[in-house]
Amino acid sequence: MIFKTAVRSIKRNKVFSFINVAGLALGIAVFLLIAEFIASEWKANRFHKNFNNLYRVGETYKDGNYNYFMPPGYAAIATATFPEVKAAVRVADGIGGGVISYQDDNGERKTFRENSMSYADGNFLQVFSFPLVSGSPSLAAPKTLSLTENMATKIFGKAYPIGKTVTISNQFGNTPYTVTSVLKNITNSDIQAEVFLSIHTLESPANRGGNDWADPNTIESGFVNLYFLLNETASPNALASRITSFVQERNKDSEGEQVVLQPFKYLHLPPSLDYPYQSFGSLKLVYMLGVVALLILLIAWVNYVNLSTVQAMKRAKETGVRKVLGAGRWQLARHFLTETFVITFISVALAIMFVQLFQPLFNRVMGKQLSLSILVNPVFLILTLLTIFLGSLLSGGYVAFILSSFKPIATLKGKLEHSLKGIMLRKGLVVFQFAISVVFIIATIVLYKQLSFMQTESLGMKLDELLVIQGPTVSTEDQAERNFTFKSQLANLPFVQKVAASNNIPGQGYNFSTAGITRQNPAPEEDKKSYNMFIADQNFYDTYGISFVEGKSYSENDAIRSWNNEHKVIINQKAAAQLGFAPGEPVVGKKILWGSEFEVVGVVKDYHHLSLRSLIEPVIYLPSVSFGYFTIKTSTAGMQEKIKTIEKMYKTAFPGNPFDYFFADEAYDKQYRQEQDLGNVFIAAALIAIFIACLGLFGLAAYSAQQRVKEIGVRKVLGAGVGDIATL
Repeated sequence: MIFKTAVRSIKRNKVFSFINVAGLALGIAVFLLIAEFIASEWKANRFHKNFNNLYRVGETYKDGNYNYFMPPGYAAIATATFPEVKAAVRVADGIGGGVISYQDDNGERKTFRENSMSYADGNFLQVFSFPLVSGSPSLAAPKTLSLTENMATKIFGKAYPIGKTVTISNQFGNTPYTVTSVLKNITNSDIQAEVFLSIHTLESPANRGGNDWADPNTIESGFVNLYFLLNETASPNALASRITSFVQERNKDSEGEQVVLQPFKYLHLPPSLDYPYQSFGSLKLVYMLGVVALLILLIAWVNYVNLSTVQAMKRAKETGVRKVLGAGRWQLARHFLTETFVITFISVALAIMFVQLFQPLFNRVMGKQLSLSILVNPVFLILTLLTIFLGSLLSGGYVAFILSSFKPIATLKGKLEHSLKGIMLRKGLVVFQFAISVVFIIATIVLYKQLSFMQTESLGMKLDELLVIQGPTVSTEDQAERNFTFKSQLANLPFVQKVAASNNIPGQGYNFSTAGITRQNPAPEEDKKSYNMFIADQNFYDTYGISFVEGKSYSENDAIRSWNNEHKVIINQKAAAQLGFAPGEPVVGKKILWGSEFEVVGVVKDYHHLSLRSLIEPVIYLPSVSFGYFTIKTSTAGMQEKIKTIEKMYKTAFPGNPFDYFFADEAYDKQYRQEQDLGNVFIAAALIAIFIACLGLFGLAAYSAQQRVKEIGVRKVLGAGVGDIATL
């Protein structure tokens, strides 16, 4: 009976009911979408069965910096020396990318570039619980690989992939690999790759292509992420101290360095905002979006309270009659609460429809594949339902309290003692709604101002009109000659103003980092300082508009002979300062020590090699005829025709290599993706908040006009026109 009465009441007040349902549905939809993202962040990596006993190995330095790239030889030492370590797993990201080639049974050859390839240990798929579709969970044998379902379909189509052979062409040469397993597509994991190659392949010098730093048994160069699976009774802090002592006893140069075992459960979301170690998710972003979701939901509930208190004035006589006929306060409150829960139920159903409608757009903005199914988890399901239920209870309870508290005689006479309080409350709630909307607008403006600053501020280099071509990966015996020929052909094209070759480009990082570089008479601890190393030819600086404060670029002959033979380098101002050279002190011609002597031939002005979020770091530039990337400076006119011309030349020069290109400024701006996404979220939040608030304002205006019908009639009789009334 109560339910039927509530439904009749909702039908009788169609306009107010529609506004309430629309506002609540929008608010709940936003809340659910953001709840999906928060749940996804919380659930990251948790599918691994060893989640609570896994640790990532790192080291911290005296200056507070930390490093997670470990020498791969540490894995065997750890398992042999420390019984707490059940297993050690090495994963090398960022060094396996290249070209995948496959020839099917019909002789058709597929060739495409894939950068998402990592080297992994033999026990990788046993320690980490990536779901297997088919095959064996082992990479112990050299020249074996595991790949995802998507990659298997991309390479083999519908053919069964296990046992098939593909050729991987990367910096280590052209190596055949056999597929031993197929994984389910990897989602919600910080260890991400489409292809995992056996790291044991690199144990043979023949498979390293002269890159001896990549020996999986070395204890010199650090290029792997090292994970320990510990016994359940092990103390990670005590073990870290023991490993630190072990390392320092055998390496006096490591004094002051501390080994850290970072819990794998903190790899994505840190336990606090001041967590000192690297994490791949942003707790700050989770908190910010959580606040946005709650504020939007709060605006929707405030809207409901606002309109319902207006309705309270309208239904005062109904309440009075009910009381005269014997209805108690609890009966009235129960009746009005039922109305609230009916409206909430309808709103939730409509909100789910909104979520399904806007899910693809939200997924694009957040860069994740989200859905409501991610909330089907006891923790998040209870929290989500509890939030919606409590919101309904509190807002509906307040309205029920107001309506059920009217005194019957006063209400039947039209004297409402709560009417003044209701007016003040409505005004306060309207102000509150628009205040939150203004906060969202200000936050959006601040974010876009910051983004605009980062995208327009001078970087100290020029990225416009730069076309970048990915260098060849599938190599041949005469590769060096082909590289030189292609670069010369590019330089001779009439539309090419400048051309440079480098092993990396601004916005995508450096080639490697190292310590142990000092002046000839170093200060104490100077060899502990780290430098970023960047490999490029002599034209790189002019092509990218990087200016010299002293000296000049090395010659073409220096680049051809390479830094291994010529022993010449260029440094930036930051590196000069870190090396101990005083401001204004001549640096060109000075020698620095890095195993042997290197002559400084130039000092470039500091520029933002990475985004403006990052501090400018000390960089040392090494001369080499590097062909990881070709950068061409050309005007934007007729760009498609120019690209077609270059593509034809590229395919002739480097058969079997896919032609890939991009623009330097667009690649650099990808670093600001998070700011752009966050700005879009705040724009959407601001628009929705304003829309919900305006729905409430419309309802209040409609009620006000309804209440002032007699006043408007009198004003018209006295000569007021439609314009005068509308203005009022």
